[in-house]
Amino acid sequence: MTCRNALGIALVLAIVGLGSSCNKHDSPNVRIIAKAGLFYGGQIQNRTEWPLILDATRQTQGFRIEFVQPLLKPSQVHWEVTRVVARPKKRSTAPDDTSNPVSNVVVPAGSQRFDQVISFSDSDRPGDWKLKVVVDGVSVLDKTIHVIPKPASSAED
Repeated sequence: MTCRNALGIALVLAIVGLGSSCNKHDSPNVRIIAKAGLFYGGQIQNRTEWPLILDATRQTQGFRIEFVQPLLKPSQVHWEVTRVVARPKKRSTAPDDTSNPVSNVVVPAGSQRFDQVISFSDSDRPGDWKLKVVVDGVSVLDKTIHVIPKPASSAED
């Protein structure tokens, strides 16, 4: 292979590489950073353990999607949380004790970040929860969250 041919091939590869990096909607995994954890001071602490604290003034948890560049068109965000909940006190025919709320939202064009709070309720229980987030049909977050009992210090404050 001559130097001229090698230079030509390198130029073609560079152009193809630039073209694919500009195709923002077809390759969302390249342009999206997704984190799940606790929100604190405008940041998100990327954590897999979430204390089961019901008071949202003391703790908020959820996920954040950061778009590396502002969205050129709206994006569909879909998420599902499989959570452990309390069984009914009466005998029930329900076979399990999990809940799978599914939610959707459209993030408007021009956005660079989307935050979603996942609130705890009285029926939630500690255990392994699953969080799955999909943006424009592509999975960007599939994570097990270990929801742990409320720390003793939080109960006394």
